[in-house]
Amino acid sequence: MSSPLAVYKLIILYLLDKMGGEIAMDRLSSFLLEKGFVNFVSLLQTYAEIEQSGLVRSRVSGDRCYYSITEEGRQTLKMFRTDLSEEIRRQSDNFLRAEGAALRGDQSVRADCVPAEDGMYNAVLKVLEKGSPVLEIRIQVPDKSLAEEICRKWPSKNEKIYNSLIENLF
Repeated sequence: MSSPLAVYKLIILYLLDKMGGEIAMDRLSSFLLEKGFVNFVSLLQTYAEIEQSGLVRSRVSGDRCYYSITEEGRQTLKMFRTDLSEEIRRQSDNFLRAEGAALRGDQSVRADCVPAEDGMYNAVLKVLEKGSPVLEIRIQVPDKSLAEEICRKWPSKNEKIYNSLIENLF
């Protein structure tokens, strides 16, 4: 049987693989902690180890961190998948079904703070559909904190802004 830390890693890899895209760290954490699979300290250690070992990639957008599985992570999951009990897989599948719409919503809205060459910052705001941008807005601002604030607001404001653009342009 695998060590508990190895099982935690496999659960994360399983969820990311089944989702087929990114999952926000806070959503992964909630699931793992609420089900009692892991404690907070072990969870932080697990995140650090799976990223350092190249099993996942992380991306920060606004105030959230998102994880996606790498090819190396897929291969690792394939080799050790049997170390996940049927019960853990069932609970993970139930989580993905129950939270699927919210998880896909997380994937369809992106906001990134990107330094510009002239010392300014860009807030790059996107709405994606099946991974392709249907809307992308780039706003250049004079400092990082302003760009980060714009990025933080985008997830809750994107729908209103998108609808306003469509209404005013068509």
